[in-house]
Amino acid sequence: MNCDDIKLMISEYLDNELAKEKEAFLFTHLSSCDECREEFKMQNSIQYEVKIHQKEVSEKFEEKVFDSIQKKEQPFIKRWITKPTPAYINYVLGFVIIMITIFSFLQLSSLRHDLNSYQERYEAAFDKIQFQAQQINLMMSNMPAVQITMHPAKM
Repeated sequence: MNCDDIKLMISEYLDNELAKEKEAFLFTHLSSCDECREEFKMQNSIQYEVKIHQKEVSEKFEEKVFDSIQKKEQPFIKRWITKPTPAYINYVLGFVIIMITIFSFLQLSSLRHDLNSYQERYEAAFDKIQFQAQQINLMMSNMPAVQITMHPAKM
């Protein structure tokens, strides 16, 4: 085993999670390795200081921690939708919606005007075509009939 594995074993030992049969191996290595022995001393002193200065956590603080964890677990969309928005953002959004609505009505009015213009031009062109069709029909009906005869030599 290398020293990195021993450092993990030190953490397990200090957390009372190291198996008894591995403890002998750990202490044998610590007796021969100065670096690992210093690591053991440092981790042991840190754990000792934390235990001495550890205080009971108030229930309100505990509730706040658990609430914040639950909020972070919620999907982003749900947090975003349920989050209160400042009033000025609501005013700005309202103003933008009103401006879009007004712009839409102006565009719709312009489109109606264009549509009426196209409809008038279409009707004028349609009337012109009908007039030309009537003229062609009159010309065709006033033309003399043509009689086609076949020459006996070409038969």
